[in-house]
Amino acid sequence: MIELYKKYRPDNLKSVVGNKSTVGALTNMLERGTVPHTILFHGPSGCGKTTLARILKKELGCHDLDFSELNCSDFRGIDTVRDIRNTMQLAPVAGKCRAWLMDELHMMTSAGQNAALKIFEDTPAHVYFFLCTTDPQKLLKPVRNRCCEMPVEPLDESDMKKLIMGVCKQEGFKISRDTGEQIIDVSNGSARKCLVLLDKIKNVPEDERIHAITQEEDEREGIDLCRALIRKEGWTKVAKILREIKGDPESIRWAVLGYCTAILTKKNDAHAYHVLTCFENHFYDSKKAGLVGACYEAIHG
Repeated sequence: MIELYKKYRPDNLKSVVGNKSTVGALTNMLERGTVPHTILFHGPSGCGKTTLARILKKELGCHDLDFSELNCSDFRGIDTVRDIRNTMQLAPVAGKCRAWLMDELHMMTSAGQNAALKIFEDTPAHVYFFLCTTDPQKLLKPVRNRCCEMPVEPLDESDMKKLIMGVCKQEGFKISRDTGEQIIDVSNGSARKCLVLLDKIKNVPEDERIHAITQEEDEREGIDLCRALIRKEGWTKVAKILREIKGDPESIRWAVLGYCTAILTKKNDAHAYHVLTCFENHFYDSKKAGLVGACYEAIHG
């Protein structure tokens, strides 16, 4: 049986849920025939970066024989870049263009990124590069300067509800309001995570679904921290949670932002707004120190 996140992966821009500004920009580029030859999609995991790249590949008329997906954490060096440089000079085998999707670009070594500068700069008219990363700050500045950047953001609460309701209707099963809200809280705006959780609980009895959802360790850590901050439980409690947290600080940040956003869209809550502003800046460089500092500011600021 096909997993839900694969079954409901959008195959055209009109079916993409969320990220309206980025989808709109790509739609306009396609209509005008002005799609840049090097596009950088950046944002949290599971929010649609590779999906958008695959849709573009299809819209540009790139055949599967002329399309390559590479995970930069697997090769990281200049040898693969050299192979791309040689291949991209050749005409497409079966479609209108050649395209490369280079995922986790921030994992590529500095030497590899420097080698890639040339292929991004001297791209033939029939070649496109779609670059994806969750950590754009690790890319060399010259690499980012050669790209058209397309931010891919987590889905907001209304888009998550739309996604859940649409899939549940198509699959013919119902979930309670509490279960839906729990999925939204745990997913942190990730469409993929949302569908994975729906897959996980669709055959679970309703009274056991919330427990099944909250078994996800990283998400539970993030939600525990969010609740402690919003409830003003004090630094001693927050510090204890921080000592035990094993998840990625940037993922925790998105959890806090999502939690606060959900509160603020339902009611006027000055403290939730204060917490949200404390977590506005990313933790790519500061890591856990940045997370601890943001929490301290949220408690004492």
